[in-house]
Amino acid sequence: MSFTLATFNVKNLLDARNEGDRALLSRKLDGIAEMLRECDADVVGLQEVGPPKLLDDVIARLPAMGYGAAVVGTPDARGIRCALLSRLPVLDAHVETAAALPFPVFRVGDPAPFGARIPLRRGLVRARIDTVRGPVQVMVVHFKSPLPVPLRDAAGVALEPTTARDRAEGALRSLVWRAAEALHARKLVDDALAVEPGARVAVVGDFNDGVDSPVVRMLRGDGEGALFDCTSGVAREARFSVLHAGAPSHIDHVLASKSLYLGLTKARFLNAALRDHGAFDPAVEEAPTVDSDHAPLVVRFE
Repeated sequence: MSFTLATFNVKNLLDARNEGDRALLSRKLDGIAEMLRECDADVVGLQEVGPPKLLDDVIARLPAMGYGAAVVGTPDARGIRCALLSRLPVLDAHVETAAALPFPVFRVGDPAPFGARIPLRRGLVRARIDTVRGPVQVMVVHFKSPLPVPLRDAAGVALEPTTARDRAEGALRSLVWRAAEALHARKLVDDALAVEPGARVAVVGDFNDGVDSPVVRMLRGDGEGALFDCTSGVAREARFSVLHAGAPSHIDHVLASKSLYLGLTKARFLNAALRDHGAFDPAVEEAPTVDSDHAPLVVRFE
């Protein structure tokens, strides 16, 4: 009578650009399918999914898994999006989008501090799943990376930072963006709990921040309505989903409301074969890879 939930950033599941990429893409689809078999999860939140047809190709490789049609979100400028797979009945599903995310003000009536400068680039996928424990609402997110956000001139051209303060400002703009995304998701959780105080809710995905970072703490909240990290019971040496510069870190999460969290029995990272893909340079187009630079996280509830 268990319910299993997973999150997996598949890394750049995009169309092949040439014949060489085409063979590599086929291997990538095989690799994603194999990883999903290993997850063996009832519901999977995915990130960095490109054209929905490619996700259909993955599902076609998994006939025994019983996944239905994917719920796919809206893409960012790079063409990647969040998605959700379920082999349990989906009671309802939709995608949350926003042209601009609000940011807190100090006093009622203050002007919005950033106007419309912070869009929700990748739509949040939201689905209510019919499980053995009753309905569970799953939200799939992919927050902005920690890469600095440059200052732009009046024409929108990025300005190169020249001082330490300039670079610090870029890092702060990135943090503000992720914080706005976290607050957006937090409001959706609050809204769900306001309608049903005991609702079973999970927010899953690539948060691009650690569980104790300011961004993730904002989403977790405190007191009534708090969300709980489902990986605290995993041995510290195994509690990682990415390797950057040889250092392991945990930036992919499953956060659960109290009523769901109380049924938590196990969490595991499928990180045995994870490798460091090196530093990401936004100025250089990434070469396609067969494997992902993220490990799936699988959580089981009874």
